[in-house]
Amino acid sequence: MSASVPEIGAENSAYNIEQTQALVLLSGLPTLGTTDSIAIIEMDPDSAKFGDILYDYPLPKLDAPMHHLYYSPNGRLYATGLGSDCSLAEINLVRNAQAEPMIDKFECINTNGQNVGEDIMWHSVNGELYMFVTFMGGSDLSQIDAGTVGVFNPQTNEIIKIIEARQSQVAEGKPYIKFPHGISAYGDRMVVTSSTHPAIATEVGNTVTIIDLNTFEPIETIVVEDANPVGFPSSPVEVLFVRPSIVEGVKPAVLVNTLFGFETWKIPYNEQSKVFGPPEKLYDGATEGTAVPLEFYGNEDELFISHGMPGVVKRYDLKQLPNLVSSGADIKAESGAHHMIFYKTATGRKLIAVQNNLLNLGDAKDDDPTDVDFIAKLNDHSLTVHDLGTGERLGEINFKQRYKKGIDNIEALFGSGFTHHH
Repeated sequence: MSASVPEIGAENSAYNIEQTQALVLLSGLPTLGTTDSIAIIEMDPDSAKFGDILYDYPLPKLDAPMHHLYYSPNGRLYATGLGSDCSLAEINLVRNAQAEPMIDKFECINTNGQNVGEDIMWHSVNGELYMFVTFMGGSDLSQIDAGTVGVFNPQTNEIIKIIEARQSQVAEGKPYIKFPHGISAYGDRMVVTSSTHPAIATEVGNTVTIIDLNTFEPIETIVVEDANPVGFPSSPVEVLFVRPSIVEGVKPAVLVNTLFGFETWKIPYNEQSKVFGPPEKLYDGATEGTAVPLEFYGNEDELFISHGMPGVVKRYDLKQLPNLVSSGADIKAESGAHHMIFYKTATGRKLIAVQNNLLNLGDAKDDDPTDVDFIAKLNDHSLTVHDLGTGERLGEINFKQRYKKGIDNIEALFGSGFTHHH
């Protein structure tokens, strides 16, 4: 996430029709006979083509869906994948002879055996740019304490180092990395979360780990947990290192969402001593009526946090970070509220679109063997579009009803105006 990204369209006086088009990862649903793809869809609720798939690129058959889309600082497009066949890929998004956007290549990247890719972050260390990727399954999915962070050359995509510290293989009290999911960094300190084993029903974490980027070694593991409202460990999921590039003059701190703890935490950071303070709970979903907090997103003025249950996006004053001070009423989406994009229509109306889907597993009522009851409750398979200022819902696209597919992720086409959480 960066507070320095200009408002969408501010760089062009003329309206660009592609500003209301989005790139989505779609998953075929096992009982409906559909297959995975990457699509470009129209997102202007005032358009007759709202919700139409303008372009669809079929993905190869893999052991699990692709999960996240990311643009690198120089505009290259990447995706992480939830399986072992293709845990990380680069996608060549180009224009054809008519200047229309299209995909001409989908290429899996060699991860040296790392499985179940989740988040990607680009960060400079001592003047050199790296691509960091969290792999929840690490080098062996059979490990109950699996998980690695891959360090890649951002130009060649070659693996430079695998950061691994299994809890069962380090001395008691030493830092470890387990099921890393969220990732964020400031200066020479990187933080990754310990969420859940990719099998979901087995092991669950309750920590974040600090990595020294001078050595690429873990140096501290911090427990982030209080109540256990569903009987599981807290499962920290996404993380945001609040830093001066986001809020000028801010006291740096780490914000952490806990999937099963239903909470948002703050871990203060002393930039001079490089010491992290004790975690402080900022938001308690169990008492506030929300569950499954997921993503951090932001624009120039606000921080947005999605909560999968009941399906809302909460908004906070960016300038008040790292504390959470409400900046408006909740945006009411649907169950599984997750990823977002921000964009403008041709009339200049500022919008937010929310993807309402946690994971594209099936539903028991469809006799789908991939069903997990808890996850199925967080799958609305939809995008809802709202006025950014008022939160008013202006439209909805249900991919399961319309296209017999689920939606895994949404990104702005060519990355215009999209601000991610790292």
